[in-house]
Amino acid sequence: MRIAILSFLTLVTTCRLQKATSDNVVARVNDHYLYQSELTDKLGESLSSADSASIIQNYINTWAKEQLLLDKAVFNLNAAKQKDLESLIRRYRNDLFIKTYQEEWLKARVDTLVTNAEIEAYFKANKQNFKLHQDLMRGRYIKLSLSNYNKSSVRRALQRFNAEDRTYLDSISLQFNSAFLNDSVWLRPQTFFSRLNRRSPESYGRFLKSNRFFEIQDSLDLYLVFIEEVRRRNEVAPISHVSSTLKQIMLNKRKLEMLRQFDRDILDEAVKENIFEQYE
Repeated sequence: MRIAILSFLTLVTTCRLQKATSDNVVARVNDHYLYQSELTDKLGESLSSADSASIIQNYINTWAKEQLLLDKAVFNLNAAKQKDLESLIRRYRNDLFIKTYQEEWLKARVDTLVTNAEIEAYFKANKQNFKLHQDLMRGRYIKLSLSNYNKSSVRRALQRFNAEDRTYLDSISLQFNSAFLNDSVWLRPQTFFSRLNRRSPESYGRFLKSNRFFEIQDSLDLYLVFIEEVRRRNEVAPISHVSSTLKQIMLNKRKLEMLRQFDRDILDEAVKENIFEQYE
């Protein structure tokens, strides 16, 4: 088998691919031909770059190797094996066309809106399927210097944490060395306590209880901490933690039901319109 690199060599030398007719042959392997139009389609803007010659030559070499291997495979594989492969190719092609069409059909018809009420109802009916694989918690903390003169009021506001308290804490936030006040977010305990320089379960396990306030002090700083809620491993997950999963499950169920109906309808319509007939 021989690879013939034809008139394209001039273009490679100039590092540019000039536009020409789509019939210009760039390379040949046996009865397989590579045309300039294919290079333009595949490489696009790369053809005008400074290293276009290298890019083009690499593409040609890759194409040639593929054709050589394909010819060798066809020559050396027996007829039965080739028949099996052709069957797989046809099956793959059919599956690819059908799947792509179904996805486009669904995209135009499926209702992607899932309301909170629907999510809550599904969760309530299936909550035993959504158990935690690890502990989770919600909490908040403020890190202050030991010399901070607002410690008492900050302590009180962090524990009570009503709207007025949140406004107050926000107004003096520049006094905090660090803080995390978004206690609606569920976190792994390791993630939360690592901010308090306590990374191992042994160092924070005794604090991990719902509705608990505590303080941690080191040589420079005071940590004021409130644990809002704790969910343990094997307990039912908080709905907010799995809401995106619930929504996706419900959407997938809708799509599956629509596809089942689609399969039933397409056969019924084909019979009705005399497109599909089954003979005895």
